[in-house]
Amino acid sequence: MVENAKIGIIYRDRPPQFFEDTTPEGMPCTFESFQESAILNSPLVPAKDFLAVFFSLDSETPEMQRQIANMFPGAAIVGYRNSGKFPPGTLSKNEDGLLVVQFPMPSNLGWHLLEDFAAVKERRNELLTVQRRADEIQDFFEAFVNTVESSSNITDRKLGMSLLINKILSHVRAEECILYLFGEGIATLQRAYSTGNIRDFDLFEQRANSAIVEKVLRSGTPYLNNSYSFELRVPFSKESVFIRSILCYPLMRRGERIGVIELINKADGAFTREDQSLVEMMLNPLSIAVRSVNLFEDAERLTITDDLTKLYNYRYLMKYLEADVKRCLRYKKKVSLLFIDVDGFKRINDTFGHLVGSQALAEMGQVFKRIVRETDVVGRYGGDEFVIVLPETPLNGAMVIAERIRKKVEECEFVAQNLSIRLTVSLGVANCPKHTLTAEGLIKKADAAMYRAKELSKNSIKVAV
Repeated sequence: MVENAKIGIIYRDRPPQFFEDTTPEGMPCTFESFQESAILNSPLVPAKDFLAVFFSLDSETPEMQRQIANMFPGAAIVGYRNSGKFPPGTLSKNEDGLLVVQFPMPSNLGWHLLEDFAAVKERRNELLTVQRRADEIQDFFEAFVNTVESSSNITDRKLGMSLLINKILSHVRAEECILYLFGEGIATLQRAYSTGNIRDFDLFEQRANSAIVEKVLRSGTPYLNNSYSFELRVPFSKESVFIRSILCYPLMRRGERIGVIELINKADGAFTREDQSLVEMMLNPLSIAVRSVNLFEDAERLTITDDLTKLYNYRYLMKYLEADVKRCLRYKKKVSLLFIDVDGFKRINDTFGHLVGSQALAEMGQVFKRIVRETDVVGRYGGDEFVIVLPETPLNGAMVIAERIRKKVEECEFVAQNLSIRLTVSLGVANCPKHTLTAEGLIKKADAAMYRAKELSKNSIKVAV
């Protein structure tokens, strides 16, 4: 029988006697009595932890059974009589199919009846769990199919992968879901997709999380920790984010380890065996989706990326920006653009040579990519100039990202040819539709704002006018 189960008794004048003799010793349930008038007149507050509820048929009202079903969802509803018309413990069904018992009941019969209710409830819960899992599987596979089908288009591809990651997050009910994959020509894992729900995640990644992810990849075994403790202090704020629980799995494709999926901060505190089972079920389809995306990315990379920085090239940038501005205007959305120029870069080339300068530019491009979202587009406009397109981002949101970039570059040491170089950037910010209604206009406005930043102080940010 279900431990600590509750049995409800609804009466009109006085509570009936449930058992003929004393309550059996060791009965793992408690009895609670409710007056009929209180049930009928009380506001509806569902009590889901009742195994069964008995109500008097001698005083039945038309609304009673419906009210009981609403107030005690999931409980078995049983009618009772205690008039002495039938022998104690008599079981029958009325014309509506409702189970009816004669009170009081012999203790052994009452015990078995409650055990039967517990077994039925357990089977019902198992059925609900199976149905919920089936719904989860269907929901996830719809997102999976959408991701694979949209792999040929870069915009749809990013959105498809983001949808897939968010589906996993919603079903496992965690705060953050991250997918780590190998970057192009890089032998270490990089954060490829995430929901971005945990702010300033880089600090945790640098100090602790990278080691966890790398260990999972090397060993090929999952990592589960429901008692993790890490305080992530948010810059310029008194707030802190605490990493409490971590669930991490390697991604395999035909025996090859291709990445790692990680879930952080379970909503109710601890990842369960059910969560692990759900993630394990998703691993193979997720690996297929990643493989499909990678194939298209490899084919496109040759034509849309800059050879030096591996960012998007000028041609792709303009094509994407034009399409996103049209979408912005059509659906009344916002798109922002950052125009970035490296301060004093000619001096770096003149002092250390073009090879050092080129390596510093490549490093800087990766700094930008780590700061922005997966849906943002980072490209090299030309020379030491970069452009970042921020879809569905208002001006104030773009300013926050611009400041993060400015500060991060200022703090970085760019290492090239065994040299440690400090650099800064100047940024111009423009927004559609606030400043202009065309892609070309966005570039011009943000470029002009960037030049004002350089002329005034460098290492600063200016907004278009």
